[in-house]
Amino acid sequence: MYRNFWLASIVSNIGSWMQYVAQGWLILELTNSAFYLGLVGLMRAVPALSITLFGGVLADRLDRRQVLLVTQAAAGILALTLGLLDAFGAVAIWHILLIAFLSAVVMAIDNPTRQALVPDLVGKENIASAVGLNSAAWNGAAVVGPALAGLLVAAIGTAGAFLLNGVSYLAVLAVVYRMPAQPPKGDMRESILQNLVAGLRYIRSDRRIWGLMLAIGVPTFFGRPYLQFMPVFAQDVLRVGAGGYGALMAVNGIGALIGAIAVAPLGGTRRKGSLLLVVTALFGASLLLFTGSRWLVTSIPLLMVIGATQTLNMGLTNTLLQLTVPGDMRGRVMSAYTLIPMGLMPLGQMVTGSVGARITVPLAVAIGAGVVLAFSVAASRLLPAVRKMP
Repeated sequence: MYRNFWLASIVSNIGSWMQYVAQGWLILELTNSAFYLGLVGLMRAVPALSITLFGGVLADRLDRRQVLLVTQAAAGILALTLGLLDAFGAVAIWHILLIAFLSAVVMAIDNPTRQALVPDLVGKENIASAVGLNSAAWNGAAVVGPALAGLLVAAIGTAGAFLLNGVSYLAVLAVVYRMPAQPPKGDMRESILQNLVAGLRYIRSDRRIWGLMLAIGVPTFFGRPYLQFMPVFAQDVLRVGAGGYGALMAVNGIGALIGAIAVAPLGGTRRKGSLLLVVTALFGASLLLFTGSRWLVTSIPLLMVIGATQTLNMGLTNTLLQLTVPGDMRGRVMSAYTLIPMGLMPLGQMVTGSVGARITVPLAVAIGAGVVLAFSVAASRLLPAVRKMP
């Protein structure tokens, strides 16, 4: 069952990356403003920050299969709606912002449920391999999706990417529909709020858990917003157009795929905590160098390193959490993990976009990269519980 779920996820992930790339290009076409690229991130951040933790509670209290059926169907409908608006020439910036907001509401429930479901499908002994495969599915799609989106946008416009993404959700729906029921794992005697508070107390009480949250949170907020502003780097810095934009995103995806493939073997090594801090430092350093590049020949290898190291940061954190957290808390802890990319990254995009509108986007991204690098060096002393994790 996991194999079919994984294959279907690849199809859906390709569609999601196509929409991500096309949406950024459409925003730039409509507004020619880095501010709106950041604002769409804020629209995703609001529901992510306010709903994701409750999504984790639902993942522990409800049948995870039924939750995924609802969320995947809703996500597909939203993508098709944006595609139709664009195809008929009726799309406006407020449509994009609203659909981004509603999609984030759906994903705030979908993502923690999906994360919590993985050990149920593969068993705890295969978690590192499953985390690596899931990351490979997402980042492999990051190679194909942007390349297809670049071709589609250049040939027929952005609407085709949105419509194909909407159709791609059918693959996951077909597999999840055939899954056996997933009995609730959480304590149903407590209220949803009590379940949520219990999960937060658990995270706060374990230095390893909140240390891991910091180790992914800082690079997510300060470093990962760079991807949202790749249209600016493509158009204004490297001057490579829509096709080049898709190529840059694909190169970043190749690096991310390499990092994802490395998660499984590295997940079986010792001192994974120290390794996590090293790859985070490499992410900050390579991103800092990328912001200063004005040539495609130097930008491409740097983007590959950036993609690989940010994926290793997420994959190693995910593996360490899954190995540490008990099953009855998994949905809530993984919702906090999911909250970071879903909530902090859009907020970081908004801040980076606002700062970039004043001092240029490359300089704003460079400042964030410097913060990531400084944190990584300091964390080796400030987060000993993480550094010593096996």
